[in-house]
Amino acid sequence: MGVLIENFETHIKNLTDSERAVFFALDNQPEVTTNLNLTQLAEQLNSSNSTLIRLAQKLGFSGFSEFKGEVKRLINLTSYDSQTDLLGQYQCFFNDVMPNIKSDKLDYFVSEIHHAKNIFIIGVGLTKPLAEYMSKHLYQLDRASIYVYENHMLDLLPNLLSSKDVVIFLSESGETESIINAARKSSETGATILSITNSQRNRLNQLAKVGITAKMTANSYHNYDITSRVFLMAISDMVLELYMTKYLRRVGASVQ
Repeated sequence: MGVLIENFETHIKNLTDSERAVFFALDNQPEVTTNLNLTQLAEQLNSSNSTLIRLAQKLGFSGFSEFKGEVKRLINLTSYDSQTDLLGQYQCFFNDVMPNIKSDKLDYFVSEIHHAKNIFIIGVGLTKPLAEYMSKHLYQLDRASIYVYENHMLDLLPNLLSSKDVVIFLSESGETESIINAARKSSETGATILSITNSQRNRLNQLAKVGITAKMTANSYHNYDITSRVFLMAISDMVLELYMTKYLRRVGASVQ
């Protein structure tokens, strides 16, 4: 959800078609509001000064200048955090985060994977490829699993679960509503709920039997989460590697 929709969604129904078109255009690139004056912005959007002024007023501002100041404030709140470059984040993860991931949590994950009747791996949005990756990797290890990423399938998931099943939720924030609802309903079936997230204090971890977190600095741009998902994948790989070590015969081992 864009920064303008996030903050002014309730006003959209009061806008005319032309005002709504301008609103959504600004939501896609809010920085142009602060970089251009009123006339320049109207030309950029193929609109008019009067339309922009009416839009600002319908959003609750006295005029365009006040609206422009608020957009600048919101952009500053949701701008990209460049304090740590990607290399620094990798160094932090491998030097500080990985050594402190508790071995008992990893052991619990792989034990549940090994003993589960059915395994479901959940990921939506930018974590969908991670769920697919983990599921297909398990297939390669002769452990069948299903990855789920569509919201309507998440709604149906609890109908398929039993107390012998395991559901692994992958989520950057651990606060995505479709994920939370699915985890809450799934827990009612007796299935084991596990989570891999980036934020330690989130609702998904509270619903999970065991959760593992990356604890990396989150980044956002225009109110969209752009935090690298590579650290969630690294944790997934740690789980898969431990599973191979504990439950699969090592490649090259002699046949008894």
